[in-house]
Amino acid sequence: MRSLYGRLFRYRERPNRTPLEDYLSECLADFFNRLPHEAKVTFIQKIFLPSVCAADWRSFTSEVAAVHMKTQYEIPNGRLDIVILFDSQPTLVIENKVGAPIGKRSNNIDQLRTYGNWLKQAADLSGRKCTVLCLLTHVTKPPETFTEDNCDLYGSIPKLVRWSEIADELQVITKDGRLPLDVRTIAREFHLFLLEQNMTTEFARFEDFAAATVYVKSGSRISYTFETIFDHLSELGEPFSNGAIKDDAIVDFDSEGNVIHGWKYLSAAPLKSAYFTYGISLQPRRSFSIDSLPDEDSVFLGVGVETKKEMQLLEARSKDLGGDWHCLSFPEYSVMVTFRPLHSALAQPELFASTMIAWINQLRPNVTKFVRSLQKVYA
Repeated sequence: MRSLYGRLFRYRERPNRTPLEDYLSECLADFFNRLPHEAKVTFIQKIFLPSVCAADWRSFTSEVAAVHMKTQYEIPNGRLDIVILFDSQPTLVIENKVGAPIGKRSNNIDQLRTYGNWLKQAADLSGRKCTVLCLLTHVTKPPETFTEDNCDLYGSIPKLVRWSEIADELQVITKDGRLPLDVRTIAREFHLFLLEQNMTTEFARFEDFAAATVYVKSGSRISYTFETIFDHLSELGEPFSNGAIKDDAIVDFDSEGNVIHGWKYLSAAPLKSAYFTYGISLQPRRSFSIDSLPDEDSVFLGVGVETKKEMQLLEARSKDLGGDWHCLSFPEYSVMVTFRPLHSALAQPELFASTMIAWINQLRPNVTKFVRSLQKVYA
């Protein structure tokens, strides 16, 4: 039988329901807030407390009467996944990631720095000296600068925590006879849910190796399908370049971004980095942490650029392709993308390449017009 949380999540994951990251945040907060006060303090100390705070922790918390965890906490420049309040004052901020990348703000500063500096300002107003910015993640990689000795950059003390650590502590709690039965029962169900989601470890398990064996057998067919799409692009004429060049990719598997995609650089001088991309994106909204993107698994087509000048130009002209296109901006590239539901593209799986090619042909006039406009403005 599935865990209690697993049965609930099957309901919540339907269209327009909260995805896994938000659901896990709610589960964690609900569990934490059921703990007795002293158990809450211990849980934070074991899981979320940076080593540099350990010496002063007990004296600091001895004066605290109430500890509470809240989700979706609104602040002036965003919304925090989780915040831990000490006597109603924000003290720890937790950004929850399963596998999605760290989001960027319009000023190209990542959301962790934004949240950490907000927390520092809030703490200054309340007189609190110790503030912690935690990245709670399954497989999302933290920024290279996200270390405990970099508190000046982040405003608060950075702390990296894995969901597997939460799972380990839940197992400990299930066996702690000092805690109420309902708390131990919920801890067991929560741990089972993390196990069902393959989040109790970051390393490959037997099932992963079994899946890889299956992939080896099917990977060549996927590659052939994407190669058919790539070959079609190579025959379209300008701005699509003939044949293949060094930096083109017929198919690439990005497990962190939940994307299977390929790309082909365009012949669009004086643009130096323009490319066309195609592929499959699993749950784009969650994978890219952008609310305007679709929730459901999707196929996509896109036009992207990689140099700073061209990124600014593409972003400035982002409305030219129409409302079905989304402008996604990242530190190293910007791309205009349009999506369709994956299930419709896979209605007849053997015709997937033909379906994508027909979509490319449909959009080609507008894409060509858009690239020409970028060329003209750039020149």
